[in-house]
Amino acid sequence: MDSLRAVIVAALTTYDRGQQNKRGYNRYALSQYFARVDEVIADIEAGADVRAAIVNGFSGAIARVVLKACGLSPYTAADAQGQSWCYRPLCGVEREGR
Repeated sequence: MDSLRAVIVAALTTYDRGQQNKRGYNRYALSQYFARVDEVIADIEAGADVRAAIVNGFSGAIARVVLKACGLSPYTAADAQGQSWCYRPLCGVEREGR
């Protein structure tokens, strides 16, 4: 699981680096992405499908970047249906402190 975490973190870091010079850049976004990675990895460890957990945790351009880095099928419009701003674990596992 550590190798999957490393791939996702590397993809998010590269994505964030590319956003730094754009208007509206959120300097706190990377730490928020990393918190979401913890939730996604916990869900995968609890038995969730890797692609489903990633799509559940990320959306849009970020989901496309992470899925591509993981070698999974691309993010589609159907994936965006019913997404929430809050992470809802696929396997019913809640992280401590949340």
